[in-house]
Amino acid sequence: MSTLSLFIAMKMNSLMLQSLIPFLVISSFFSINLPVTLCTDDPQYANCSQAINCGDISNISYPFWGVNRPNYCGQPSFKIKCQDNVPMINMRNINFRILEMNSSSTARAVKVARNDYRGTICPPTYVNTNINFSLFNYGSGLQNISFYYGCNTSSNPTMVNAFVCNSSVTVSYLTQSQTSKLPYDPVVTGACQSEVLIPVFETAALAIESNATTIQEAIDGGFVLGLKIDNGPCNSCEASGGKCGMNTSNGEFMCFCQDQPYAETTCSSKSGSTSLSVGASQLIALLVFLITFL
Repeated sequence: MSTLSLFIAMKMNSLMLQSLIPFLVISSFFSINLPVTLCTDDPQYANCSQAINCGDISNISYPFWGVNRPNYCGQPSFKIKCQDNVPMINMRNINFRILEMNSSSTARAVKVARNDYRGTICPPTYVNTNINFSLFNYGSGLQNISFYYGCNTSSNPTMVNAFVCNSSVTVSYLTQSQTSKLPYDPVVTGACQSEVLIPVFETAALAIESNATTIQEAIDGGFVLGLKIDNGPCNSCEASGGKCGMNTSNGEFMCFCQDQPYAETTCSSKSGSTSLSVGASQLIALLVFLITFL
């Protein structure tokens, strides 16, 4: 082959390689970004991203689990069941309807109401309100309503607001301030068979006393329970883009992130950046090679 022919062949190869540069650059770009953009979220992260879906209440999240949230999305004793499209939590054999949840970073709380008193003040059994104090505490601004069952109203003129539950049982109710004015304890003296205490908002109790609301509306309005959990780890996890949960093997807190779970309370800032940096270095090396040898 003559020198001229060799020169022409080399020139043509050079032009061909140069024409491939845009294609190689575009291909490299997609090789950098596709692993990131096409990757799916970690299944635990995806599952714990969903709030409990039951009826009209849709904002119940950590530490609660159940229904559509697996057990690792919450803490063991905070299980929720969906009954008749109403989210319920059971404490001391009493079902409480969850009406609302406040997921504030400063204080997580729920508004609940006793399900056995829903739409009635004559439940099947007369059981005092009893919460699990290892999980909850009563919120502020509450007062107890005292329900007295099986009272002899004819000999107890102080037992106003009397209703008949059935042929043999009557019920009377008093607000906390009204009960404090009684000269005696109706149950201790035998004037009534049993007493049940149910918390209501203080504003509701005052409205009852002024006849601005009914006893049923006050009871159905529920009361607030604060959650006795350490908010710090969950707040840090959520602030970093993660979802709070639990390691079911050891019961420790777990932060579920888009790429994987972390035992730490925050998602790793390095997550997802490695493939980008490696891809970028490969692209730079390719361009240097082409510029040098063309």
